[in-house]
Amino acid sequence: MTFLTKSKLAALSLATVLATLTAPARAEDAATGKQLFMTRTCIACHGKNGAKAIMMYPNLAGQNEAYLFEQMKDIGSGTRVSGPDARGYPRTQAMKDVMGIVSDEELKTIAAWLSTQPPAPVQPGDAALAAKGAKLYDDTGCAACHGDEGMKPMPGYPVVGGQKKNYLVLQIKEIRDGVRTNGPSKIMRPVVASLSDADIDALAEYLSQINHAAQK
Repeated sequence: MTFLTKSKLAALSLATVLATLTAPARAEDAATGKQLFMTRTCIACHGKNGAKAIMMYPNLAGQNEAYLFEQMKDIGSGTRVSGPDARGYPRTQAMKDVMGIVSDEELKTIAAWLSTQPPAPVQPGDAALAAKGAKLYDDTGCAACHGDEGMKPMPGYPVVGGQKKNYLVLQIKEIRDGVRTNGPSKIMRPVVASLSDADIDALAEYLSQINHAAQK
């Protein structure tokens, strides 16, 4: 039989109290994050739980929390912009307008909640094109910042494995062409400067076929 000293019993009691206090807080934060995601209209473009984005918008479920917050801030301030949509407006404009009614604290809560959500499932793709993209990913040194299969990025970089293909294509092209210049994208531009549209298509095909959900 193992006997516990008074100090060990005290430590266990403290741990139990802390667990009891923090568990409801975490549940409350998660509920608030989901509510804010819905009421601040994020769901309109990024879909249910951030995993069913429409058009050229990204899936956000399972994304790096700090990265999400920084990008939302950059879009709100106008530091990050995107090219025009079919109407001629920057694709980031709608979100920039929303930022006026969302506080930093709310953005942090939304980002924290999104980072815990199950990523979107992989969509069927072109295996041959993905294989070409995998080689490009290695040859261009993308793993140095985004990690193996785009799943283990350096601080401040996004998880790109499992992201929507059309969004990846758009972002790589806009970084290559100097449209997007915020944050680490400045460092990425020289890396992708020589990539053709066909190269980018292959690279995006490969990344979009990574099963992010299986690695969460």
